[in-house]
Amino acid sequence: MKFLRKWGLSILMLLVIIGTFSFGFYRRMKARHDHAQLELKAIPVKNGWGYDILQDGRPWCHQDYIPAVTGFRVFRTKEDALAAGKIVYDKAMAGQLPDITEAEMRNKGIFIPPLDSAAQAAQAAAAPPAPPTSKK
Repeated sequence: MKFLRKWGLSILMLLVIIGTFSFGFYRRMKARHDHAQLELKAIPVKNGWGYDILQDGRPWCHQDYIPAVTGFRVFRTKEDALAAGKIVYDKAMAGQLPDITEAEMRNKGIFIPPLDSAAQAAQAAAAPPAPPTSKK
């Protein structure tokens, strides 16, 4: 009993301090996990622009061509790339599926270049060959 009288309050205070720090550390880690920081950046690519969305400084979405359109076409200007990236960024921040359609880009005034012959040739070369058909 003499031990509890002498050290009981010190041990209790030590447990309260450890518990307080542990709870604070837990809340801080939970807040970091629940609130990721996203950043949108335009990136120069061959013949145009693309965009990156970074999560806590690490690449989360790397888009070096225009999404949702056929062929490998790039954004003509930095502003177009950022506008398209902003649509994806806003959806991600709202907790929605971060996808984009050609109609959404056109509604925002983003220029989508026509599919030229060089892009069509590259697309045809990347496509798998069609299976042969047999005639009877």
